[in-house]
Amino acid sequence: MRLPFLYNSKKHENFVLGENDEYQNGSNRNNTSDKKLSGYYCKDLNLLKTEFSYKKSGDVKLREFTIKINSEDISAALFYIDGLIDKDLLNNFILMPLMVHSREINAENISAVYDVLLPQAEATEDDSISSLSYNLNFGSAILLVNGIAKAISIDIKGWKSKPIGEPQSEKVIRGPNDAFNEQIRFNTALIRRLIRNSDLIVEETKIGNISHTPCSVLYMKNIADDALVKETIWRINSLDIDYIMTSAELEMYIEEKTFSAIPQLLSTERPDRTAKAILDGKVAVLVDGSPYALLLPATFYELNESTEDSYLRYPYANMLRLIRALAFFFSMLLPGLYIAIMNFHNELLPTNLLIAIIAAKEEVPFPGFIELIFMEVALEIIREAGVRVPTPSGSTLSIVGALILGQAAVEASIVSPVVIIVVSLAAIGSFATPNYYLGLAARVMKFVYIFLGGLAGLLGISAGLFIHALLWVHTSSFGVPMFAPFAPRTKHGGFAGIFINPIWKREMRPDIQNPKRKFKEAKISRKWKYK
Repeated sequence: MRLPFLYNSKKHENFVLGENDEYQNGSNRNNTSDKKLSGYYCKDLNLLKTEFSYKKSGDVKLREFTIKINSEDISAALFYIDGLIDKDLLNNFILMPLMVHSREINAENISAVYDVLLPQAEATEDDSISSLSYNLNFGSAILLVNGIAKAISIDIKGWKSKPIGEPQSEKVIRGPNDAFNEQIRFNTALIRRLIRNSDLIVEETKIGNISHTPCSVLYMKNIADDALVKETIWRINSLDIDYIMTSAELEMYIEEKTFSAIPQLLSTERPDRTAKAILDGKVAVLVDGSPYALLLPATFYELNESTEDSYLRYPYANMLRLIRALAFFFSMLLPGLYIAIMNFHNELLPTNLLIAIIAAKEEVPFPGFIELIFMEVALEIIREAGVRVPTPSGSTLSIVGALILGQAAVEASIVSPVVIIVVSLAAIGSFATPNYYLGLAARVMKFVYIFLGGLAGLLGISAGLFIHALLWVHTSSFGVPMFAPFAPRTKHGGFAGIFINPIWKREMRPDIQNPKRKFKEAKISRKWKYK
């Protein structure tokens, strides 16, 4: 039975990635017809020189030579971009066969160029200038031969890339330590290495009328819901933009509510987390040039999950989940609660504690609201400065800056020690939030609750929480409410998003994304226990 809230568009039923609809490749803006090769060598050579900006672009190289066909020298030209191709492949497997081996075998037909003399795995004939230009800029060499009406695009990519590195923001103790890098084909290979199944689909498209940035949509065809896949592909191919560089930009283009503080897609740099999400029925999106994958749909509980939850025994994982939830609310609400209690609700504090706080504030000339705002702004400045300076100096700046500033502020009686404690706990809580954007949302909302607490006390914070909850509950990620499966509660949901069961009791995939294959393990998976 389908869940009523998941996106199920009727108008996109026949949409297939790569179709020449009005949005594909920006045709709704660029209505000029694609240029084609004429079949005349000299004319086509000049056309390619013009289209590839051969004389203006210093990295576009042209090598003209002759091929021996039927005892006759045939003119040929090879275009490539220096830095994008492997020169050993170019010399040994293109130029060597064409210039030398063609004279040794004495080919009798021009078709031997494609059939015999090019021992490359990927070589295609094409007469479209836009396709040839895209292939040239993506690491292919373009071969033009007199007598062949179409140019031959030969894949010899060879740009330098980083080796497999460790995740920077999602470190684990017992899990794998592989991370994505900036090459999309390298990233899809990492996913293929973990999901060795032919049902894994990697659909490709290009984003940007000018940049033509490669993008891949990954899903399991026997698990992922068709409506979810079609909606993802529709949103990506409907973008009418000139360029896109990273998955972070794509996330902002395809999210549903731009002004919502909570992130609506889950980004990860870990192939293992991406593979697990795909196997659970999610859709992953990779963008060339970005070391992060986008996972959709996403819920609030998934944003507060750590990758290591999958590798811990369930009592430890549940304890850490509760700690992270507490840290999130600390980072968002603690400063506001402090100012609300100190200004309006002193009776909530024990008498001895209240006397100690008042004694510490006797020398401070500013009201609690001002000193709290001052310290929060100062902390945000230190945090931003620590990100911008080089890494070795950044951590030192953050630690020393916070210590010196806090100590000096207390000694100068600008702020009270209690404010330092409150601000520090809120900052530590934001660091404990595993998703950077969710932690950033808490940092933004923290200032709202400080103003509400200073304005109306607990009444103001309660009103803010009520409005905040309404906005978040009405936020969805590709048709799935952010607080599912708890609110609304699904058939197999309830507290499943908050707590996890032992691994042998997780028989069903999350039902919030309507997977075609409901069960991921047998009812009795540990058969050894009953034999």
